[in-house]
Amino acid sequence: MRTAEEMLDEIESADGGVGPDPAATVDDPVLARIVVAQMRLRAAERALDGAVMAARDAGLSWQAIGDVLGMTRQGANKRFHAACCIP
Repeated sequence: MRTAEEMLDEIESADGGVGPDPAATVDDPVLARIVVAQMRLRAAERALDGAVMAARDAGLSWQAIGDVLGMTRQGANKRFHAACCIP
């Protein structure tokens, strides 16, 4: 049996990242809902990373970013530094 991670990777890499209907990839419709939710979560995380990158590129401080996210500047830096600052 494939792991959830293997199924997600297969779905995300199919059709140029669009992927097939998860219900067709996962036999159980209840499990398919989990796969879809996980895909949406990953997309939201990528969108958040991109928004933080844009904020940093615009010269905004980690303090300002942390304030918007409800975390400390250190927490924001730790969470997003690799996504926006390491090539």
